[in-house]
Amino acid sequence: MRDNIDKNEDSNKAVWYAIRTFNCQEMRVSEYLKKQGFIHFVPMAYTMNKKANEKPKKELVPIIHNMLFMQRTVSEEETLEKLKDCLVPLSIFKKEKSTQYYEIPDDQMIEFRAMCDPSYSDTRYVTQQEAEAEPGKEVRIIHGSFKGMIGKLVKCDNDYFIVKTLVGIGVMLHVSKWYCEVIE
Repeated sequence: MRDNIDKNEDSNKAVWYAIRTFNCQEMRVSEYLKKQGFIHFVPMAYTMNKKANEKPKKELVPIIHNMLFMQRTVSEEETLEKLKDCLVPLSIFKKEKSTQYYEIPDDQMIEFRAMCDPSYSDTRYVTQQEAEAEPGKEVRIIHGSFKGMIGKLVKCDNDYFIVKTLVGIGVMLHVSKWYCEVIE
């Protein structure tokens, strides 16, 4: 009986899709998803925009070109049907050597979105291969605003970072090693 309840609870949990766009069209796709009522996320960061003869100003821009994330709030079929109407070419990431879409659990997206907060300036973005190549230990953050988060602690340029990977992206979040405990 409990197994059936667990399966039903899992099927009701929110999942996210990673969406690939082309020609840096992630913001146009974002506008389309917003109009369709989809919850979505575009990782953004602040940069200084310097135009000729103007004072530099801080601007929020996408940091991962050609990629955004969308929460699936309706069935897979309904989602695909709505995405077909988007005028910008896009595709949903599929699992390696599979026809199934890569579904990101909501709890992973919550952590990923927290790590990508543009107001936190000590974040680096790397490929999944670069992130996984760094040696480190699995740790849990025990203090601070990221308390409870689990990731790999790595040393890079004499600083420590928590590394998490998601659909080909590695996010490195600067933390104090004293705020972490090794998970055995």
